[in-house]
Amino acid sequence: MDQRLSFLLNHSNDIFCVTDEKGNLTATNSSWNHFTDYSEKESKNHNLIDLAHPADRTRVTELFLSIPALKNADGFPLRIRAKGGAFLNISWSVTFDPDKQLVYAFGIYTDQDLSIRNPDNISDKVQHVLANLTEGFFMLDQHWRINAFNPAFQKMVQLPENELYGADFRLMEKMSVAEDVIPAFKSVYENQNGVQLQYYDWHCKGWLRMNIYAYKGELMVFVLDISSVKIEQMILELEKKVLVLNFMPDYPLAKMADELLIGIESIFPEMYCSILEVDKEQEHIHTMSAPRLPREYSAAINGARLGPYAGSCGTAAYHREQVIVSDIANSPLWDDYKHLILPHGFKACWSTPVISSRSARVLATFAIYYNTIREPVKEELRMIDRTVSILRTLIESKRNEERLADQTRRLQEIAAISSHNIRRPVATIMGLVNLFDKKNPDNPLNKDIMEHLETTAAELDQVIHAIVEKTVNI
Repeated sequence: MDQRLSFLLNHSNDIFCVTDEKGNLTATNSSWNHFTDYSEKESKNHNLIDLAHPADRTRVTELFLSIPALKNADGFPLRIRAKGGAFLNISWSVTFDPDKQLVYAFGIYTDQDLSIRNPDNISDKVQHVLANLTEGFFMLDQHWRINAFNPAFQKMVQLPENELYGADFRLMEKMSVAEDVIPAFKSVYENQNGVQLQYYDWHCKGWLRMNIYAYKGELMVFVLDISSVKIEQMILELEKKVLVLNFMPDYPLAKMADELLIGIESIFPEMYCSILEVDKEQEHIHTMSAPRLPREYSAAINGARLGPYAGSCGTAAYHREQVIVSDIANSPLWDDYKHLILPHGFKACWSTPVISSRSARVLATFAIYYNTIREPVKEELRMIDRTVSILRTLIESKRNEERLADQTRRLQEIAAISSHNIRRPVATIMGLVNLFDKKNPDNPLNKDIMEHLETTAAELDQVIHAIVEKTVNI
């Protein structure tokens, strides 16, 4: 599927899935995952016909048999079993691709209800729209109590209906309300206007956008998870900032590495990052940057040898491949190092080697530590790839600068040698040659001149050797 179309479908509020001609699911979008609770990986183990309500299976089987001839079908009602066992009422539009022998299905969930204490405040049509939004919606009275919410918001906070009704929004742990959020709500109450804000939710482990509006003495709030867009924007800004610093010749590599990791940790607050530099001999690793890791731990592993069982970083550099350790306590790679890291509460560590673009040499390793047992998701793996690419650029750029600076210094020394150390013996030789008595070779003075010429020639030879040595690595 075209990447642009795939992007649009994945971010659509409509449910979307792709099956083969027998109904086996091959792809789903985020709305399918949201409503059914099946992940994309789990969905691929299911058949759409098998997920249908028993009373609907005959109809959907007939649809799959006839769709190659019909090509399209619109407004097809079909109940789908969600992961929890409940059936979702979905109205489907289906089209068949004869070239790829695939069925594309678009669905609208038609059976959501808005939980609201005073339904007369909002018309039935608006209630229906609010109930079926894939973004969260809730209402607050003047005492900060929640008096209406849609299923998307309930799913977001993972609370039963009886606990959500009347809950004080300010005290909700599962919304991780940031300090600057409450004043924004107060501002809307006081000014009867609208406000949009963004903040990082520690419970959801993502970025939320809230649109807050005054409505009949209460507040209407729309909540949307914008993590993917927000993170992309922040990563682009960070990459731009670091690359600008890279063009500053006197800006140290270690300081640039600090800026990069501090930026990543601000985007992903649950991450603790490090960059370890590999020495020229490809034998040891040394800490280049680790802004939030305990200093005693960084000091303990500084200079550690590469090897097949050398923690995540030493092993990644040794094998020249990514090493994902989701559980440090039970990983044999960490047997010699776990006593250094576990007391600090870290439980997972993923490390990726930064390999030179010009050779197989490992320049450094980029590692991420977590205080929970976990493996990376697709978004994190993409971020790691981008960070490793940036690091390669930064390290090689600075190394090139250092080489050029060294070459410049050597050339300047050669120029100094040429202008001073060569000129003097050459001038001496020329003077001695002029003094040589060519008409009377037996002149006793000629012997002294020849001895001086021999001494000066040896001096000149030493100067030439010195120049050769300085040009070896240029």
